[in-house]
Amino acid sequence: MSDAELLISRRANLWRGVESVGGRLTLTDQHLSFRAHALNVQTAPLNIPLQDIVATRKYRNLGLVPNGLAVTTRSGAEYRFVVGKRSYFVDKIAELTPR
Repeated sequence: MSDAELLISRRANLWRGVESVGGRLTLTDQHLSFRAHALNVQTAPLNIPLQDIVATRKYRNLGLVPNGLAVTTRSGAEYRFVVGKRSYFVDKIAELTPR
């Protein structure tokens, strides 16, 4: 990712099972990446190449709070984030991954 252009980086949580892992969600012109804080149990990094993303959608976290971002990959995996500026992420990913 060294030559990637940084578009946005925000504090976020990634749902991994029942654990809401705190960290940072970063969007570049090549990847969507999540890096966990060291204080979490599950700290493995997540890197999703933009060409692997087939869908994004907004959702209400816990059914109430409008700050959820769901990302689906070609393999069928869905990653659910809690993040501010989710509309920016959705719009930019759509712009960078034309169908």
